[in-house]
Amino acid sequence: MNNKNSKANKNDLKFQHYLIVFLDILGQRRILREIKELPTNDNEEKAFLDKIRQTIGKVDRVRNAFRDFFNASNSHVPNTALVPQEHRDEFISSQKSEAYFYGFSDSIIVAVPLMSNDENCTAINGVYSALVATCGIGFISLAATITLRAGLDVGIGTQIEGQEIYGPALERAYFIESNLAEYPRFVVGKELIDYLRWVENQQCNTRLGLVAKGMAKFCREMIIRDTDGRYMLDFMGEKSKETADHSIDAEVVRLALDFVVSQHRKYVKAENDKLSSRYFRLLTYMNSRKRIWGVD
Repeated sequence: MNNKNSKANKNDLKFQHYLIVFLDILGQRRILREIKELPTNDNEEKAFLDKIRQTIGKVDRVRNAFRDFFNASNSHVPNTALVPQEHRDEFISSQKSEAYFYGFSDSIIVAVPLMSNDENCTAINGVYSALVATCGIGFISLAATITLRAGLDVGIGTQIEGQEIYGPALERAYFIESNLAEYPRFVVGKELIDYLRWVENQQCNTRLGLVAKGMAKFCREMIIRDTDGRYMLDFMGEKSKETADHSIDAEVVRLALDFVVSQHRKYVKAENDKLSSRYFRLLTYMNSRKRIWGVD
């Protein structure tokens, strides 16, 4: 390894503000802790492989589903047919976004760089893509009997290896997910709320700035206050319904609800007060929103 080049690379690190979404697939660590030794016979090998498939299979399904949602929202090609020729370049610029995600063990990390020179238009489009993808995977995962929890916030970070983010932004999102979210929900930190309000209220000199203001307002309306006072992504709310594509319909919502009901009943029967209360909170939220999706 060339120490001189390594040092130069470190000096070239570019710090800026990022939106970070830290998504965790719940229940994986418990299964992994059950694997203590390599198998020594056929029966042990079967049990070993079954547990590995449970974990790796879920991780692959969530990552692939998230990739589909993320790529769909992040690579939208705008229809310029109704836009006057002289405004088409500006219109296309107003649709640009920069956001990416990567997997780490049983977690997914989404990063959106917020530094921009177009009055925050590109940045807020990336935020929108991240929120839409997170809402979408919230449905798809539950319908596939997989539970997720997430922390979302804005903070300082830098890229250290490829697209990997390091810094307070990642720590903040992880802390929210692991310490504040509690039940399967997507909790939003105060810095993200402040950022959205700042963009929404910015003084603009261009039409791109006006687009950013409107998009920030939409993103802010995708967030609600939960019963404990914490901000959370309203993945079953009206704004989420507006952004949903054909892959989420009433049947997907019913499957997701059925799974949450079954989990709540299972933990009530097992007298697991901690988990039964968490699924009760999720079920209460989903029941309050199901009619938005045409589910009685």
